[in-house]
Amino acid sequence: MNFLKRNSVFFCLLLMAAFLTSCATYYQKNESLMTAIYQGRLDDADKILGSSGLEKRKKDILLYYLNRGTVYWMIGNFEESNKYFQLADYYIEDYKKNYAAKALSLISNPKVEPYAGEGFEQLMVHYYTTLNYAQMGNYDAALVECKRMQLKLQKITDSYNGKNKYKRDAFVHNLMGMIYDAQRDYNNAFIAYRNAFEIYEEDYVKMLNTSTPLQLKKDLIRTAYLTGFYEEGRQYEENFKLKYEKEQPNNGSLLFFWNNGLGPVKDESSINFTILPAGNGTVNFVNTELGLVIPFYVGNSEQSNSLAGLKIIRVAFPKYISRVPLYQSASYKLDSLNIQGSFETAENIDAIAYRSLEDRMLKELSEALLRLALKQVAEAQVRKENQGLGVALSLVNAISEQADTRNWQLLPYSINYIRVSLPKGKQRFTLRTHSDKTTMDTTNFEFNIQKGQTTIGTFQSLQFSGYR
Repeated sequence: MNFLKRNSVFFCLLLMAAFLTSCATYYQKNESLMTAIYQGRLDDADKILGSSGLEKRKKDILLYYLNRGTVYWMIGNFEESNKYFQLADYYIEDYKKNYAAKALSLISNPKVEPYAGEGFEQLMVHYYTTLNYAQMGNYDAALVECKRMQLKLQKITDSYNGKNKYKRDAFVHNLMGMIYDAQRDYNNAFIAYRNAFEIYEEDYVKMLNTSTPLQLKKDLIRTAYLTGFYEEGRQYEENFKLKYEKEQPNNGSLLFFWNNGLGPVKDESSINFTILPAGNGTVNFVNTELGLVIPFYVGNSEQSNSLAGLKIIRVAFPKYISRVPLYQSASYKLDSLNIQGSFETAENIDAIAYRSLEDRMLKELSEALLRLALKQVAEAQVRKENQGLGVALSLVNAISEQADTRNWQLLPYSINYIRVSLPKGKQRFTLRTHSDKTTMDTTNFEFNIQKGQTTIGTFQSLQFSGYR
């Protein structure tokens, strides 16, 4: 005990140094990787990931798998991409709380825990594996991945006891309908499209400001007629003010996904709370601006009084910062066929990220307050034994109060798509991305369209114009 007292400042300085080195956000720590991504140097990004030793940092191993899988998808190496996404999926499925790390997080911060991924991040693993399999022509495997997205979303909703607002995903059903459609299983495609339409109309418009895609309405009408549901088809035609247009018998379909920009990054925010005694060994954490009153049982009146004597404390928690895409919209053109049209948003991942964090904010705040209360009670006890050590521990507690800013930073800002019926043979397709009304960039593709088959195309725009 005397040794601890004599060396208390030394030990606390070591702890302070350790926490100060970890104050940078996860985004800041990955500056070289993100710079390579922003500049489109995907091979360099892959080398950075391969030589960084990130796979040895077990608490961040999931992010290593996710980033490696995404970069390989961007490069076009679908098999290697699936290899890493499958590793990510296995990790998520087998994830079990590390109670030692959890206990450590309560006296330090949640960064020490293994990262398990946000719920929507876990879903998006299967978006990429679906695309990978579809682009390799394996629609059976792609369909399995779609179904697993739906099962995983249900599991996430169950973990919230149904209290989360983001509990249904329209894009999951829309994507499933597209895969059934590609297999010419029009009955199941119709059911999936109908489910997607319901969720867009009931949830997405109000909650995520994402409208029902016009293409989905067309697909709903088309698959209704192809299934023989003529009454439903006519009803949808009347409701949507659209007419069913039969495709030419020698045509195939091009289904093209445009991933626009990059999703939000996590940063740290904080809230100041006043601690007020509430009696019977309980204190209230109060923030009048936000109308928050959160009770916490300390255990006895002496401890509650010592905790309340701290008056005001700062609690750190994560927040999102959006990376605003450079391109506001996109269109396409096939000059030889005089066909053109516009892309529509199927999934706004930026909006879903904010909604998901909002769904768990009360839990996040409760855990942060528990963490801080335990720190402060320990500090009060140490002060009684050694004033100097108590002061040093107070500094350590203040510095170690950090939010977990880890997230999958290579997800797109939004997923947009088009479906177009084209004659069989080689077709030249031009993607036109628009940053404003007058500025347009173009990227050319050539697709070999097969009669009665669906061809998949993808493109990722990486540029962004600033933070919001």
